Amino acid sequence: MKITQIPNRPQERLCNTDIDLSATARINLWKLFFALCCFVVAISTGDDYYELLGISKNADNREIRKAFKKLAMTLHPDKNIDDPTAHDKFVKITKAYEVLKDEDSRKKYDLYGDEDSSKKKGQYHSWTYYHDQFGIYDDDPEIVTLNKADFEQSVTNSEQLWFINFYSPMCSHCHHLAPAWRKLARKLEGAIRIGAVNCEEDIYLCQHEGVHSYPTLYLYPQREKYNGDRETDEMLRFVLRRLQTQVIDLCSDNFEELTQKEEQLLGYPWLIFFCDEDSFNCPERETRQIVAAILDGLVNVGYVDCSTQEKLCLSMGTKTSTQYYDTGVVKKGKSMKIKGVESKEIANEVLSQLPEATKLNREDFEDMKTQLSLGSKSNWLVYFHLGELEENLELKKLPALLPLFRIGRINCGRTPGLCQEMHVNRYPMFAVFKAGGNLLNEEPPYEFHHGRRDSAPDLADFARESALAPNLRTLTPIDFVWGKKGLRVHGEGFWLVDFFAPWCPPCLQLIPEMRRASRVLGTNVSVGMVDCTVHVDLCRSRGIRSYPTVILFTPSKEEHTYQGGHTARDLVDYVKDMLNPTVSTLTQETFYSIVGKKSSNEIWMVDFFAPWCGPCQQLTPQWRKLSKVVKPVQISFLNYRVSVCYLQMVSDVENVRIGEVNCEVEAGLCHQEGIRSFPTIRLYPMGSKGLNQVLIYNGYHRDAYSLRQWLYNFVPSAVQSIPAESFEDRVIQSDDPWLVDFYAPWCGHCHRFAPEFEMVAQKLAGRVKAGKVDCEAYKQLCQRAGIRGYPTLRLYRGSIDDGRSYYGEEIDSQSGMQILSYVEKVLWGTRDHHLHLHDEF
Repeated sequence: MKITQIPNRPQERLCNTDIDLSATARINLWKLFFALCCFVVAISTGDDYYELLGISKNADNREIRKAFKKLAMTLHPDKNIDDPTAHDKFVKITKAYEVLKDEDSRKKYDLYGDEDSSKKKGQYHSWTYYHDQFGIYDDDPEIVTLNKADFEQSVTNSEQLWFINFYSPMCSHCHHLAPAWRKLARKLEGAIRIGAVNCEEDIYLCQHEGVHSYPTLYLYPQREKYNGDRETDEMLRFVLRRLQTQVIDLCSDNFEELTQKEEQLLGYPWLIFFCDEDSFNCPERETRQIVAAILDGLVNVGYVDCSTQEKLCLSMGTKTSTQYYDTGVVKKGKSMKIKGVESKEIANEVLSQLPEATKLNREDFEDMKTQLSLGSKSNWLVYFHLGELEENLELKKLPALLPLFRIGRINCGRTPGLCQEMHVNRYPMFAVFKAGGNLLNEEPPYEFHHGRRDSAPDLADFARESALAPNLRTLTPIDFVWGKKGLRVHGEGFWLVDFFAPWCPPCLQLIPEMRRASRVLGTNVSVGMVDCTVHVDLCRSRGIRSYPTVILFTPSKEEHTYQGGHTARDLVDYVKDMLNPTVSTLTQETFYSIVGKKSSNEIWMVDFFAPWCGPCQQLTPQWRKLSKVVKPVQISFLNYRVSVCYLQMVSDVENVRIGEVNCEVEAGLCHQEGIRSFPTIRLYPMGSKGLNQVLIYNGYHRDAYSLRQWLYNFVPSAVQSIPAESFEDRVIQSDDPWLVDFYAPWCGHCHRFAPEFEMVAQKLAGRVKAGKVDCEAYKQLCQRAGIRGYPTLRLYRGSIDDGRSYYGEEIDSQSGMQILSYVEKVLWGTRDHHLHLHDEF
């Protein structure tokens, strides 16, 4: 067997082993050794970072920052000059903070410990920095400090009005703005959301939002930049001009009509400001508008100018006061006087008069579930609390934000058995019980909220998103118990299950993507969630060692751990790949009977991997992507059957096959083939039979595009190289249409485009000729053709083109699908049926 290598790859990107792969026991021993090494490294630092900072494992970023700042102020060497250990102590807590503040490094630390402890150096700042500049808004509850995950969930995916300050702790103008920003946040609390992003810690988020100087203020969702004076009053006027809510002007002519008969206003209480503008007791116009924004959808807010409507004010028994009227009783003597003057005081007094959520006992709760199981269309948002319900004014906004929901509350102190059955382990907790998603004809699906629990808008966003994903449900240990029909999550269909922890930022980012994926996958692929902080034993028994872990369970009792991106598109593509495999899984028997006996006109490209190998896990989704073939595939697990065009990777070039060998399962095969590092990618090329010749991929990049580019070096090309002297005869004067790629050897984009163009050439073989011109070698030809950038693709129509020229017709795309579609349409006025793309997103 002839083996060819092309050139050496950096060894740190491989999982190396010199063990005897013929012995499965030794494989397992190596895995145990590997795990022990990780454990030793994790504990060798001697300190638990959570304990060092004095925080719990589920602490959020604000709690981490506040804990670190408190310690930094106490332990900083500048304040402990006489302590010879002060520097070492401070370095330890700084290193802990640097690891835990970043979601990726925190995830790795939770799994393996701080493996790079000796290499990392925490950022060192003076005591003054921590005192004056660090965590500017961490002590301001009205201001939400946003990181990337928070921003995507609460701002990008929301219609709420946000005013956000992008700042840097090192920026003096940012510190000058801070007092005015705090004052603005207090004034607008409850009316809109006020946020802050520390661009020193979230630089990529700031760059993505187009922030290039500090401070930069944006109003969302319009993403309107504020360019005015950075004074509280100016910023307040900017926001108020953009509020959609208005105070209703009432007078003698419209008072009865609006308060007693107007259909859109009936069914709501009234808050009416009776004002004599000369009185100091009258809330200002801005205050009234802010109150209207806070109470929007809950209470009608009106204003009567008693200086011009004196009779109306006297008929209502007041002249200068703020009065609250219950629904349908806007009459003299039927009101409650509001004593507050500031917007927050007024709004809180009004909210305290609104009814609480519906109390549910066990009988009510079971009836609710029964109604949902029988087809009720009303989603429920249920609030689990412990003890007597404290006055929570935010919760009273929920009916206005969720008019199509029913809202209930359960006192777990009175119904402990019910809450225990629901696995409620912290308070308060919110869950959506969903209509229209009862796949198993048993209990209705439900989902717990794991985000901010003190914000009505965030809760409402969760409830709406959750209700739109009725096929996603919370799973508990009973769903994994074997019964007559086997494991419930196997059942008769497929289950995609996310094992997560609520304190894990990547987990919280994945949850909305799981919802989106569930909507696309339809009813035959169920989607479930398992909270591993609640169901510890279940997760341990399933071998869950990191979060999030997504597993696809099949009816045949197979379990496939997902390795790939955390987007709905990636998840859906993964399920499609598993249900319609494009990679051949090879055993010792099939490897030698199929690959070992391949003909000389076949190519096999095989990935030898081990499931525990990190680089192998990173390669897995790229390997699946590489294997996808451009042809319509009937996807039967969607709600409807539709032809889906996979993004082309390996085109349907005849006789190209993609396979994989799991060396943990096929240890004997891998040993016999001399596999000693993972992953090993081998290609068995055309021109040789069976295993007579082997090529080994040694490229640094293992993404699908790089692998495809390497593969196409060994595929017979349908693209002709065209020298300058024959270009006119072969292309310009030809009766056949030509596609010509003008490129330069040093151009990276050209190399990336080459396999895409090869795929196009093979698709059009026999109808359109394909060629390429090296513009480094034939500069005058490329100049004559007007080539100004690489790669440039030109179409020459041949006999159907009366005005033949060197310029041809430029196709401004490097997508094979778009090129094929364009050529079909231009030359024949049609488009192949397989070129129609369908995007579920």
